[in-house]
Amino acid sequence: MAVQEAISPGPSSLALSLLLALLYTSLESISGHSASLPPGCLTGLLRVSCQGLGLHTFPAVLPLTMEQLDLSHNHLQVLRDNAMEDRPNLRHLDLRGNRLEELSMGALLPLRWLQALILADNYLSRDYVSNSQALRLLGHLRLLDLSANLLDSDMAAFYVANLSSLWSLDLSNNLLTHLARGTFLGSPNLLDINLSDNYILQIEAGAFEGLLQLRELSLARNSLHCISDFSLRALWRLNLSSNALQLFATEEGNWGYQLQVLDLSHNQLRTVPMLSALRHLRHLNLSDNHLASLEPHAPPSPEGIGPLDQEVSRPNLAHSGSNPAASLPELADLDLSRNQLDAFPIGFLSHLSSLQRLSMAWNCLQNMSAPQPSPGLPRLPLRSLDLQGNWIQTFPSWLFEILPHLEVLDLGDNELRLFWRPEAGQDGPFQETRQPFSSAFRLKHLSLRRNRLRGLGPTQFAPAALFSLDLSGNTGLALVPSDLQGLQHSLHELSLRGNGMESTRLWLPCLWELRVLDLSGNKLANLPWTLNCSSYLRSLDLRKNLLQALDTEVLGGLGGRLGSVLIAGNPFHCCTLGWLAALASANVSVPDLEEAWCVYPDSEGGSWAPLTRDHTHLCAWWQWRGTQAGWVLLAVISLFLICCGVAALLQNSPKLPWALQLRRSWACTKREPENNQKTMGREGLGRPSLERRDPEQK
Repeated sequence: MAVQEAISPGPSSLALSLLLALLYTSLESISGHSASLPPGCLTGLLRVSCQGLGLHTFPAVLPLTMEQLDLSHNHLQVLRDNAMEDRPNLRHLDLRGNRLEELSMGALLPLRWLQALILADNYLSRDYVSNSQALRLLGHLRLLDLSANLLDSDMAAFYVANLSSLWSLDLSNNLLTHLARGTFLGSPNLLDINLSDNYILQIEAGAFEGLLQLRELSLARNSLHCISDFSLRALWRLNLSSNALQLFATEEGNWGYQLQVLDLSHNQLRTVPMLSALRHLRHLNLSDNHLASLEPHAPPSPEGIGPLDQEVSRPNLAHSGSNPAASLPELADLDLSRNQLDAFPIGFLSHLSSLQRLSMAWNCLQNMSAPQPSPGLPRLPLRSLDLQGNWIQTFPSWLFEILPHLEVLDLGDNELRLFWRPEAGQDGPFQETRQPFSSAFRLKHLSLRRNRLRGLGPTQFAPAALFSLDLSGNTGLALVPSDLQGLQHSLHELSLRGNGMESTRLWLPCLWELRVLDLSGNKLANLPWTLNCSSYLRSLDLRKNLLQALDTEVLGGLGGRLGSVLIAGNPFHCCTLGWLAALASANVSVPDLEEAWCVYPDSEGGSWAPLTRDHTHLCAWWQWRGTQAGWVLLAVISLFLICCGVAALLQNSPKLPWALQLRRSWACTKREPENNQKTMGREGLGRPSLERRDPEQK
C-alpha cells in the first residue's frame, strides 16, 4: 500500500505537471520563430539576448510577445528602414557598445512603443540632427541613455529638444562644456538627469527652467567653480562632488527647498556654505575639502596647556555667531572627513538637533580639548562618531556627557594614550591613568585599532554596554584580565589581529558572552585557557600564529556551539592531528583547510606538507626514525657508562700496581734494538748480573 502511494501521483504532483506542460507550451508559442534567430541568442519568457555575437544587422525575426531585447556589444552601425516589423510589446531595447552612427525614422517607427532605450557607448555625434529627429517618434519613451557618445553641449540640446515623455536622461561621459538657458525645455517631465563626467564649466541662469518635477541631478566630476544661485527647489538629491567648487549658495530667502541629499565632497571649499534655506536636508557630505574651522569665530588655542592637562578642559560655547548649521533641523548624516579641522566643533554641532552620524576622520585633531566651558553643556543626539586617522592622544571623558546616546565610536589610526609611565621607555607604576570609557553607558562598538597601544592599563569600561572591541594593529600589545574589566558579560566581538602577541602577553578574562574572536597575525603557541568560559563562541580566527596543535580541552569547553575556525599559516605538527578529527566530529567548519600546512620535524628545519594529506605512513616512518635514533643514543650512553665503570674498578683494585708493572715489562720485551750504541751498552752491562745468577754457566 505504501509503495503504491509513493508511485501514484498525488494532487500536488499533478498540478506541477500541468504547470510545467503549460509553461512549455507558452515558451514554444513565444519563441515560435526562434529557429530564425541568430545563432547564440538566448530566449526567455519575455526577453531575448543576443549580446556580444558580432551582429552587423538587426535581427529580422523576433518573438512577437518579446518585451526586452538585448543587442549590446555587437557591430551595428545603422538602423535602416524596414529593418523590422512592428513590435507593439517591445518596451526595453539595449544597443550599448555598438558602432551606431545613424538612427533612421523608418527603423524607429516600428519601435514607437519603447519605454527604455539604451544607446550608450556609440558614435551618435556624427549625424546628431537626423538622429534627434528620429527619436521624436518614440512618444512613450521614459528612459534614454546617451552616455559616452562624444556629444558636445549643442548636440545634447538637439537630442532632448522634443522628448516630452522622458523621465530619466543620462548624458554622462560626454564632451559637454556648458548648459545654455532652456536646454531642457523640451523635456519638462524629467525626474532625474545624469550629467557627470563631462567638462561643464558654466551653467547659465534658466538652464533647468521648466523642470518642476526634477528630483535627482548629478553634476559630479565636472569643472564647476561656483554655484551662486541654486534655485532647484523641487530637487531631492544633488551631487556636485569632484568639481572645483569654492562657493555654494542658495537664493536669498527661504523658498521651501526640498533638497534632502547634498554631496559637495572633493571640492575646494574653505568655509561651510550657508545652508539655512535647506531645512529638509538630511545628508550632507563635505569630505575632501579645505575646511579648517566650522566656527564663525574660532577661539584661539590655549597657551601653556600640556598634553596631560588638556583632557579635563572643556569647550567654550560662548562664541555662537551666525552658525551655518543653525537652520538644519532634519540633518541626520554629516561627513566632514579629510579636511583640515583641528578642533571638535561643539558649537557647530549644538544646532543640529537631529544629527545621528558624524564623520571627522582623517583631519588634524590632536587633543579633544578647549578652554573652560560655560555652564550647561548641550546634549547631542549623535549615535555614531568616526574620528579615525587623526592625531588624538587624549580622549576626554566629558565627551560622553554631551553624547549620552553614542553607540559607535571609531578611534582607529590615532596616537591614543590611555596611561603614562614616569619616563619613556622605563617600566614602572602608572603615573597617570585615564578612564575615558567608564561613563559610556550606551557605547556598543569601539575601535582602537592601530594606536600603538602597549597596554590598556586599569581602563574601566561601563558594565554591560560594549558589544564589540577592536584592538587590532597595536604591535607589542599586552593584555591582563584587569584590562577588560567590566566587559565579561557584554562583549560579543573582540579583535586582536596583527598585534604580534605571544602567549605570555595574552591573558583574557572570562568573556561569557563572546561570539567572535580574532587572534590572527600573532605569535601564539597555545590557546588562552579562558576560552573555556566562552561557551557561546561562534567564530575563531587563528591564522598566522605559531600553533603546532589546538588544545582539545579548550575547544571542548566551548559547549559545541563553535561554528567555524580559521587555521591557515600555522606550523602544525603533521603527526599530532587528533584535534582536527575532534573539530570534524563536532561539526566545526574549517573554511581554509585547503590552505593549511603542517610540518614533519627533521634535521633541516622541517618538511612541509598540506594538512589534508594522509600522514599515516610518513608519521610511522618518522616515529620509527625517532625510535632508531633513540636506540643509538641509548647504546652510546651505555657504552660510555661501562667504560667509566671499568676505569673506576681498575683504580680501586689492590692488584693495580702489579698489573701496571706487568704491562711495562711486557712493553719492554716487545721493543726491538735500533742500532743505538748506548742502548746496547746498557744491555751489555746487564748481562753479568744474569751470568752470576747461573752457576753452571760460570
